[in-house]
Amino acid sequence: MRPPVIPYPQKLEFVHKQSFILEGLGRRESLTGTEVTNLYANVLTNRIGVAITTAFSQVAKSKKVRKYFLRGKDVSLKHIKVLSSYLEMDSLAFPMGFEQEVTDSNESPFSDKLMMFHFNLMIYAGVGNYGIAISESQKTDLVVDYSRFTVEVLKLSEDGANLMIENEWLEQPPLAANRRDLAKN
Repeated sequence: MRPPVIPYPQKLEFVHKQSFILEGLGRRESLTGTEVTNLYANVLTNRIGVAITTAFSQVAKSKKVRKYFLRGKDVSLKHIKVLSSYLEMDSLAFPMGFEQEVTDSNESPFSDKLMMFHFNLMIYAGVGNYGIAISESQKTDLVVDYSRFTVEVLKLSEDGANLMIENEWLEQPPLAANRRDLAKN
């Protein structure tokens, strides 16, 4: 599926009234090109997330890990539904799913630890994508949805980190020197 296309401008247009900005605060009907780009990218990354969580959930050994992946899948599906509706309202294309590409295998080529680490990296990237979309959107309803999604994904991430800590899978990253403590010696 190709990404959505918006009409190429025939001439350069400038905003002459604040009404364009006010329309962006919930009253403007059409999406800007940047908003379309961010919506498409976020639907696509969530679609990839659904496929990966589908695959990971059917091969995870731990019941808790499997349940966590399925919860992540549900979150992604909900986000896809909302974000796709914005594109659909403007009769724009949105990415289809990849779940049909997942095999029916129950044998894991990876450890639960590696799958959790990979999934949590995807979550962090998703939070970054939502942050970029918030900064580039002018429609408040879109900003509210992205903000709500960010909080939801951060909660999912926290639960994933707790699951990794519980299984002793979360390694502490290198830390900067604590100069206050060093100065006490």
